[in-house]
Amino acid sequence: MSHSIDASDSLSSSGLGIPGGHNAPRELRASSLAGAWRRFIGRRLIGLAVNLVLLVLVTFIIVRLIPGDPAAAIAGTDASQSQVDAVRAELGLDKPLPVQFGQYVLGVLHGDFGTSFHYQLPALQIVLTAAPYTIAIAFASLIVFLFFGLAIGIAVGIITRGDRHRWLDHVFNIGAGLIASIPAYVQATLLIMVFAVWLVWLPPAYSPSYGLAQSAVLPVAALSLGCIASVARITRREVAVVLEQDYMRTARGWRLPSLTLYAKHMLPNVVTTALTLSGIILTALLGSALIVESVFAWPGLGTVSVQAISEFKDYPIIRAAVFVIGTISLLFTFFIDIILGILDPRTLGDHRG
Repeated sequence: MSHSIDASDSLSSSGLGIPGGHNAPRELRASSLAGAWRRFIGRRLIGLAVNLVLLVLVTFIIVRLIPGDPAAAIAGTDASQSQVDAVRAELGLDKPLPVQFGQYVLGVLHGDFGTSFHYQLPALQIVLTAAPYTIAIAFASLIVFLFFGLAIGIAVGIITRGDRHRWLDHVFNIGAGLIASIPAYVQATLLIMVFAVWLVWLPPAYSPSYGLAQSAVLPVAALSLGCIASVARITRREVAVVLEQDYMRTARGWRLPSLTLYAKHMLPNVVTTALTLSGIILTALLGSALIVESVFAWPGLGTVSVQAISEFKDYPIIRAAVFVIGTISLLFTFFIDIILGILDPRTLGDHRG
């Protein structure tokens, strides 16, 4: 057996046994990985295109579910029925739904969601002006909840390994579950009461006089706290599983330094799970941002959407806002999938490295 192995090794090293010599396996792996990436990107782009088509359909239908008549809201409470009908005709709301949908799709293809009923400006222009504010706190919240969720979950998982410090495990699970169950808008209200009203450390709402960064602290905290708790709980469970794997037991048996043991051998598996979870959490986070922004008077998509729905029945702005929010969520998820593929090629689906 040993002779056959030695022979095969010598053939491989000399380049006689395998076409291309010893570089062939590496070239084959690189070619396989490149092919897996092409198929992966292709699948994701097709999925992204399908979701965008569905998003266009949803944004058209969703405004029909909102109670109230935008023509009546614009005409005013004292307007007669003929005046309301005139406004409805001016807005194009008297046309059959298939005609309205066709005009809407044609406009979206040209980047035109219509003119705002209330502001008399292009709806997409108003939404894109507010979008950077929402993207800023959403991205900041993503970084915050990933960092602290991973750090807390890993720390608790390591400390409680092998049923040690079970009291800490119970306290952690109860505390994280409680925080995760509190709605973001309730947490926002509590944060205002503590840090803005009682301690007077931070502004209770957005104001140019305080600066963007200082005004963003409480909205980011309100969006992050529940996500931190969720990520920490999942990470703690993942750490408990990874630490009991055979390769981790072997690594501990070799007396590897703690930094090498946890950072090199444990962290990549845990990060992959956390990033996968963050893609799911992000969609819920963007939904929560719509309410949290209105609590803090944050000039983002949430404030614009709430006003358009509750006050103006402004169909073009509602459609443009929902489309932009959905697109942001899809793009964030797409980039997270790419990062996962870089960290762990197994997530590409059909690569065997």
